Amino acid sequence: MNKRRWLLALAAFLPGLCVLAQAPAEVLSYSGSYEMKSPTEARYEVHLQVLVKDANGIGAATFSEFTDEFKTLSSFSGSITSGGKVVKKLRKQDVITQLQTASLAEKTYLNVYEPAASFPFIVEYDYTLDYRKAIATFPTFFPVPDFDIPLRQADYTLSVPASIPVRYKASLEPVRRTEKGREIYTWQFRDILATPEESGMPDALEWAPYVYACPAHFEYAGTSGSQESWKEIGAWNYGILPGDTALPEAVRRDISALVSGLDSDVDKLRAIYGYLKEHTRYVSIQLGIGGYVPASPEQVAATGFGDCKALSFYMKQLLAQAGILSDYALVSTRRKDLLADYASLGQMDHALLRVPLQQDTLWVECTNPSLPLGYAHSDVAGHQALLVLPEGGELVRIPDYPGQTGRDEMVIQVDLSRDGSAALSVRETARLDVSEPYVDFRSLKPADIQRKLLSGLQCHPDHFVFNGLNDNFTRYEGVPGYVPEVQLSYAFDSQDLARISADRMFVKLSPYARSLSYQKTARRHDFVVKHGCVFTDSITLTLPEGYDVEFLPEEVSRSTKLADFSFRAEASGRTVTLDFVLTVRAGRISPGEYDAFRELVKAANKVYGSTLVLKSTL
Repeated sequence: MNKRRWLLALAAFLPGLCVLAQAPAEVLSYSGSYEMKSPTEARYEVHLQVLVKDANGIGAATFSEFTDEFKTLSSFSGSITSGGKVVKKLRKQDVITQLQTASLAEKTYLNVYEPAASFPFIVEYDYTLDYRKAIATFPTFFPVPDFDIPLRQADYTLSVPASIPVRYKASLEPVRRTEKGREIYTWQFRDILATPEESGMPDALEWAPYVYACPAHFEYAGTSGSQESWKEIGAWNYGILPGDTALPEAVRRDISALVSGLDSDVDKLRAIYGYLKEHTRYVSIQLGIGGYVPASPEQVAATGFGDCKALSFYMKQLLAQAGILSDYALVSTRRKDLLADYASLGQMDHALLRVPLQQDTLWVECTNPSLPLGYAHSDVAGHQALLVLPEGGELVRIPDYPGQTGRDEMVIQVDLSRDGSAALSVRETARLDVSEPYVDFRSLKPADIQRKLLSGLQCHPDHFVFNGLNDNFTRYEGVPGYVPEVQLSYAFDSQDLARISADRMFVKLSPYARSLSYQKTARRHDFVVKHGCVFTDSITLTLPEGYDVEFLPEEVSRSTKLADFSFRAEASGRTVTLDFVLTVRAGRISPGEYDAFRELVKAANKVYGSTLVLKSTL
């Protein structure tokens, strides 16, 4: 794994902490009032007042709403006040409307207004959204827009006909009342302190105020469904799948010819997976924005593109043409677990296929057919998924890789010269999720390969030579336990890996930059690592004639609940061997346990930044 991706991978659990001198903005008042007039019509009125103190607070005060054929922005007004005076009156014409998606089914628009004035200023919005033809969920209410933003007061009110039961999941219980045949739910939030952004934060639902709500029974574009259980949600999703599943005649001929003579379902699946890669491309239309209904196979075949729903359903029909059964499934890439005791549409943001084979069950990613068959990628491995079956929905768990973790192993040979230059050769092995960036590596141009592999170097590279790669990406044989792995080999020269001063040579311990961030201040929240990984560097330096080792960093061995780090160095004759091993385990620790983790990172940084000192004997 190149060093930039190495550090980006670590950033998932080791980002630094940005400490602001003051809150960049403050939500003074936020109220949302949603009135459901019928199962298919509603109005949502919003009032928002935000104090913006500096440029970092602009995002918290920016108006942004998606609209489509089911939701329109019917009114918009507001004002910007600076220095005690209203400097701008806002009208609907000030909102910029941009076409986001023009799918095979519908168009989606993003409506945006970004305020600007002398700091500090107050922006105030009043706007109305009208819903028609479909109400599957009520607006989600997250009154705190970002980290480091305090909230003075917020109110969210749902008013629905008494005949329509409401399901909700919220950070606090609502106040309920019945009035003129309507059930009214009100949530009130007061004086919410700013939450500083920390590394490895728990899920926002653990610390931020929120309200999720939906009608237990709904009508959507001429269909009706229930959200009383995942079984009923799955039944509705199955009922809206395209009724015409017929593939064009030319596609049927292609698939029949493609699998002719292939004996196993694994070989047939591999061939059809390649066909999907060659003949389609992915376009992003998110669930809940671009609609719930996949485009028909005929439409995908005609245009050659689709979103995750369309491509997954298309692949399902391609497999059926070859006699292979599969199940359409929905999953959240954001959370491993769907919200407990709250079955609802909109929690899932991705679609894929489950393909039961004779000895194994595959989860096939249809938006990126370059990913190896037999591998559940890092955005879905271990996640709950909803199978969309004729008999209704079924919650299942996509298999994870218990007892295994991603690995990035580097073996580096460094041949030093007396002038401080060096010839370096590198062999790298990446496995499991660490191998994902390499799935399309063979298609890159030479300049892109060099840039990716050499990013993060502490020295300037010359004369780069890529010796190629080997992988097992197409070697899935239909049995459980497959793990993707790739090996790369390359070499380059450097004129500045070492620095000479008088009779000494100062050599950077590692050719690659190492600086793992850590939180210096006391933690307020638990620290969560979602994906574990092991990084190993084995470096062998061959010293130039006439130099001996004067200083070699001491060995280090540290261990905590979530991580281990070790460093070992040995000099023998003209050879120095250096071994670094950093292991990070998925898990969770309390703020009090973070101190030990911090000390481990500091010890690792000290070693990674160390220098080997050689002294001339001539």
